[in-house]
Amino acid sequence: NWNAVSDSRNICPTGWHVPTDAEWTKLTNYLAANGHKGTEGTALKSASSWSEERNGTDNYGWKAFPVGYRFNSGHFYGVGHYGYWWSSSESNTSNAWYRSMDNDIDSVYRTKFKKKLGISIRCLKD
Repeated sequence: NWNAVSDSRNICPTGWHVPTDAEWTKLTNYLAANGHKGTEGTALKSASSWSEERNGTDNYGWKAFPVGYRFNSGHFYGVGHYGYWWSSSESNTSNAWYRSMDNDIDSVYRTKFKKKLGISIRCLKD
């Protein structure tokens, strides 16, 4: 959950960090400016594992897999259909910003999520 992201023990290895909301925006802006406007998600999605044959092109070796998320009850949702990744930025006391990719959509979504839900992270080199 997001508390692990914000924990001072650091979830990423030394020299790496969970990207901020602004760093995620920088990535999607870069993709849009370099031929992937509206297809940012497709450029990052893995070339396999997405349901309904909606795989990505993985132009940058990012290999975004559709692992869904985990409810605090332990149940999983969206495996094969959605990928979710935390940012280190809070939206408010209950929510934090994240990015998602969907097997039916070519772009990358930015929205907020309840901090108690378990979603993936990607570590960014400092």
